[in-house]
Parts: sequence; C-alpha cells; structure tokens
Amino acid sequence: MSSVPFDAEARAQTAEWLNAWTRIGPLLEARRVSELRQLTEAESARIAVELLWPMVPAGSGDDGEGLRTLHDVLRRLAERA
Repeated sequence: MSSVPFDAEARAQTAEWLNAWTRIGPLLEARRVSELRQLTEAESARIAVELLWPMVPAGSGDDGEGLRTLHDVLRRLAERA
C-alpha cells in the first residue's frame, strides 16, 4: 500500500480536528450518559427494539423466532455489561 504524505495544510487541519475532538469528545460523552440516565424503562425498551430489530433474520414470522433472536441479542449485551 502506498502512502501519500500530508502537506503542511493537511497536517494542520488534522491536528486542529484532533484537538477539537479532545475537547468536545468528553463533553459529548457526558451529555450522552446524562441523557441515557434520564430515559424511562419504556423509552429504553422502545429504543432497544428499534435498534436491534433489524438484526432479526429475514423470514421470521409469527412463529416467535424473531422474538427469540431479539432475546438472545439482549441477553448477550447484558452479559457484556
């Protein structure tokens, strides 16, 4: 793989971007945590379903297989926490 050296302007822009994220990143993370802590259980459950439902295999119908898959995903996430 060939590497293309950055010119002085590109290096300066990259350094500026990194410095901005060094300041802004922790602020955004603190806000994210604060907003997550304010969620109700119902809101958390709705968001989890919205985020995880696309992981359910195509073709899952009313046989409950999709719910089993969703349960398994949530269980694995809980084990990691």
